[in-house]
Amino acid sequence: MKLYRKILQGKTVLITGGTGTWGQEIARQLLTKKVGKIIIFSRNESKQVEMKQKYSSKADRIKYIIGDIRDSRSIDEACKGVNIVFHTAALKHVTKCEQQPREALNTNVMGTTNVINACVSNKVDICVNISSDKACDSSCFYGHTKAISEALITEANNITTHTDFYSVRSGNIFASSGSVIPLWMEQIKKDNKILITDPIMSRFFITINKAVKLTLKTIGISDRGEVFALRMPSFFIEDLAREFIIRFSDKKTEIEVIGRFEGEKEAEMLFNGFEARRMTKTKDYFIIYPTITVDTAIYPVVKKYKKYVDGLSSDDDDCIGFEGELAKMFDIILP
Repeated sequence: MKLYRKILQGKTVLITGGTGTWGQEIARQLLTKKVGKIIIFSRNESKQVEMKQKYSSKADRIKYIIGDIRDSRSIDEACKGVNIVFHTAALKHVTKCEQQPREALNTNVMGTTNVINACVSNKVDICVNISSDKACDSSCFYGHTKAISEALITEANNITTHTDFYSVRSGNIFASSGSVIPLWMEQIKKDNKILITDPIMSRFFITINKAVKLTLKTIGISDRGEVFALRMPSFFIEDLAREFIIRFSDKKTEIEVIGRFEGEKEAEMLFNGFEARRMTKTKDYFIIYPTITVDTAIYPVVKKYKKYVDGLSSDDDDCIGFEGELAKMFDIILP
């Protein structure tokens, strides 16, 4: 039996933001494991009702709690008797976070603090924080909040020796709600054209199925406080748009360039040169060790990766995915 499966066996698992893209897929995959109970914690009542109907045959294994991580009492109550927390709740849309930074701060930073405190007071065994590549060298407020939340999660290991806190850093979830794929579908129906911000923009992409599989595999291998950056390909937005048109439209579909939104970069960084100095890599992860001293952690000796002296950007030749990789993503998500 794989280590993470053994650790999950019989455990009570709480998922913050449990009705979102990440939360629902974590729940779906956990239901195939021998976990004891899954607690869906979110403020989206209608999505909880949908999930309850979808998993009606699993009713004895799933509990639904309406709550908000911004409410410390709410999340503390939800964590009673919990063994493992997957913290996915966040405000994620770059433009909205730019427009309403206080709301982003309250959810992504103060909410994460409430999750940490709840885990500590309830002696939770493991807390996995789902982060974003935008936390690295960020140019937007959303990214700033995710960078702070990563630091808070790492530092939480010095509050208690009972809970293992660490982060998983992912790129864009391919075809998730709010991403460009469903947006383009609507645009084609309306005007037979799709809007892109900048053809030379590049982004890291991963399917939600693979992202969650790799996240679950981190259970039991953390040395406390690291950031597990998932290894994934990147694509130029123009290439993504052209493959989309091949799949869902015709040669008459136009691509209109509208320019970048506030806070958007030409390319994202999965990790920067500074992080590369304290990193190891495996087939599935770049494991970044913290600058914050974690008293009880013993980290492996890191190697010097000359090729990553400036970090890893989504427009690096090593990252840009082959045309076949992009087609395969469309095959998986939208057959």
